Amino acid sequence: MKKTIIALGVTTLISGASMAQSNVQVYGVVDMGYVHFSADRVKSMNTIDNGMNAPSRIGFKGTEDLGNGLKALFTLEYNIAPDQNSGVGDPASRTRFTGTQARQQYVGLSGNFGTVVAGRLQTTGFDFACSYNPVAGGAFNVTDRMKATTVLNCGTGGRRDNAVAYISPSFGGLSFAYNHARVTESAATQPTEKDASANLLSLTYANGPLKLGTVYSKIDARNTVAADDTREYGLGGSYDFGLLKAFAMYQNQKQDGLSSDSKWALGVAVPVSTKGTVKAAYGQNRIESGAASNADTKAYSLVYNHDLSKRTQLYAGWTRVSNERNATTALAADFVVGNSANGNLFATGVSHKF
Repeated sequence: MKKTIIALGVTTLISGASMAQSNVQVYGVVDMGYVHFSADRVKSMNTIDNGMNAPSRIGFKGTEDLGNGLKALFTLEYNIAPDQNSGVGDPASRTRFTGTQARQQYVGLSGNFGTVVAGRLQTTGFDFACSYNPVAGGAFNVTDRMKATTVLNCGTGGRRDNAVAYISPSFGGLSFAYNHARVTESAATQPTEKDASANLLSLTYANGPLKLGTVYSKIDARNTVAADDTREYGLGGSYDFGLLKAFAMYQNQKQDGLSSDSKWALGVAVPVSTKGTVKAAYGQNRIESGAASNADTKAYSLVYNHDLSKRTQLYAGWTRVSNERNATTALAADFVVGNSANGNLFATGVSHKF
């Protein structure tokens, strides 16, 4: 009898734990492919690499219903490098184009008032840079292959530590977000120094096939000789015509005492069959920092995606970076050689979502 009672108690505990965890989701992407790199005056490279079409990652997220429309939520998401002998959290899990181990780690609350989260966040600048580009996220992203912006970046720069964010509900398709992050955890050493922090504000309108967005960010650095505040803003839009989806984006960055950096990009995604889509993008980057150091970069991408299922996709793509006027932007750190960083990347492989 006692054994039966104990067995029933254990079963109840297991059942209760299972119910408590039923809203936790494990998700991710495993992307692997063949890659060919080439650049001016550098020997070409052939390799098996990951994250070309979409960054490989593993994540855990969940919610708890607290009642009265209030929910607790969390996300823990990490880059992985399945082509290497590395695990989650291992520095070697940083891929050539992602650069960090932790993508986002946060906890927060959501309700009729909107959503508030805190932790390491993919900022609203990250969301903007990823939204208005048909080839965002992987190695084919034309805007991230040009000179990187500070926060309006669909990659490492768009993520911030020690951050808090508020995301509003949608008001007839219109929503806004505010982010605040400390640039460094250390305290200022001088009474006249400012707290090093970043503030971002975005506004998004989404209605059917139309999506429009704008974002502004300001990084308040401590008073230094070389550089101080950095301001960025972006404008973007996309429209789904049915036969194709068009994308456009403009970004500008100005750093006190240093260069002005502006870039724009256009792109299309064209369904060519029930399972295949051709994506094309073109972008230009212009840096103005005095007559001796002005620089231009252009980037082109052409990608084909073929869906084998809702979760598995084949891809093949080409990206070229072309530098002019002293520019040295490269496809990856492997090919930075003076002013001759012009390069090409070709990759083909498979992405699987789980």
